[in-house]
Amino acid sequence: MSLMGNKIKLKAPSEGEFFIGEYLKSQDISFETEVILNSLKNDVKSHRKVDFYLPKLKIYIEFYGQWNNTKEDRERYRIKKRVYRENNIPCVYLYPENLGIIDYCFSNRLVKVLEKNNLKKELLKYRFKRLYNDRGNLFGFSILFIFMLIYNDYNSEKGTEFAFLLSVGLIYQIYRFFIGYKRFFLKNEYYSNYL
Repeated sequence: MSLMGNKIKLKAPSEGEFFIGEYLKSQDISFETEVILNSLKNDVKSHRKVDFYLPKLKIYIEFYGQWNNTKEDRERYRIKKRVYRENNIPCVYLYPENLGIIDYCFSNRLVKVLEKNNLKKELLKYRFKRLYNDRGNLFGFSILFIFMLIYNDYNSEKGTEFAFLLSVGLIYQIYRFFIGYKRFFLKNEYYSNYL
């Protein structure tokens, strides 16, 4: 079994696959497309093509774009999902209705797959990346705040109002950081039941 087979470009991406690719780029997540998995056990096919592979997170992504077309398409996707599960292939599955809320669906499903497959290092990497991306550059804002305090000491009349506004901004950034920490590091039992 080869979890990471040859990368072969077979066709142009569908609109949904293109959208997912653009989303991954916007989140600064490196990925490969059209990855081939060879010789999977209990599979009638000699190989399977996976839509995306995230090498840094060791996770695959399948977009089931034709899920709503016919019963045959659904059954084909179910068989593919069963084969991946039997071969312990960590995969996030996305459907057409998920594209409108892709950030929420992808993030939550990715965390669940990483936890289930005991990919702790990758999970920690992803959570810190999300925390940094979603909460803004707290470090840069803190440096600016320190410089404004120094400026305030040298020019107390003009700098006081600006330093106050900067202090309020820093408190807001700390609040955003805390909210992000809760979102990405603490378990939310209510939502985990629905993923």
